[in-house]
Amino acid sequence: MRIGVDLDGVLNDIAEWHFACGSKFCLEQRINRGFNPKGYYMEEQFFLTSEENNEFWRQYIFDLLIAIPPRQYASEVIHKLRKSGHKIVILSERDNQYLNNQYSGMMSYYVKAWLDKYNIEYDELIINSKNKRNKSLDIGLDLMIEDKASNVNDISKMIPVMVFDAPYNQNCSGKNVIRVYSWYQIYQEIITKFAALEIIW
Repeated sequence: MRIGVDLDGVLNDIAEWHFACGSKFCLEQRINRGFNPKGYYMEEQFFLTSEENNEFWRQYIFDLLIAIPPRQYASEVIHKLRKSGHKIVILSERDNQYLNNQYSGMMSYYVKAWLDKYNIEYDELIINSKNKRNKSLDIGLDLMIEDKASNVNDISKMIPVMVFDAPYNQNCSGKNVIRVYSWYQIYQEIITKFAALEIIW
């Protein structure tokens, strides 16, 4: 089976990172407009202006690229899935937007370095994917693991989607949507529910 895996929010806990770093940034910048845990983007969560959002990413982009840890057991479960014959395609929307000057265009390098650092295996890596629904079909995915609500809703019209639980995706539901809370739950769902489909991989 070909399994698509999102990066931010699935391989890592981007929501917790946003909340932690965003709170620190707002305190230091004396920004206090409240907090929206159901927002997906930083500017939605902390009600930042465009200039404030750019300044946040100027300060914290390398913390995201290098220091954020993966979710517990992500590497271990992906290794088990690949050992069982499944193909892992990391499919991410990450782009070079906040990489400036000499680092411009190096997002792929940093993503690969992060995956290597934490021993996260994969068969294909696709970043800067702005239309995940079409890309999922183009590359023949059987299952997608995703956290962004709009992607879950679009992709689940075509193939099953496991939505990694987060405050900003609570409204995602449907017959093709399976809510998950951990990587070993993902593993359990795949070896039970999807084995019965008799998909040849």
